[in-house]
Amino acid sequence: MDLTLTKESYGGSKLSWLGSRHGVDNARTVTIDRSKLATATVTAGIIPAGTPLAKAGTKVAPYTAAEGEVFVGFLLTDQAVKGGGGDIVAPLIDHGRVIVAKLPVAFTAPTNATSFVFV
Repeated sequence: MDLTLTKESYGGSKLSWLGSRHGVDNARTVTIDRSKLATATVTAGIIPAGTPLAKAGTKVAPYTAAEGEVFVGFLLTDQAVKGGGGDIVAPLIDHGRVIVAKLPVAFTAPTNATSFVFV
């Protein structure tokens, strides 16, 4: 886990995928497994807000709809990915309203996504 103090400046997260504010105040902290990040997931060194996440052991990784994969929620804010550092600590929204057309990736809601309303 990379807990090195750094100062970064980049644009704010695009939160237009959120259909309401519900769930935002209750985001929980998760650890993203850096070894499971694909190049397609990272754009210009950033994992974009709204990226669907799945359980990856005790950590999470981008959701790919693979057989047996367990969807857990969406990344609430952009996360910088730099160099070969450790895993990434980030906020996860695990319930709320989501505008699927505005997510940063193509997404089909899995059957276990019952705590979300998809519009």
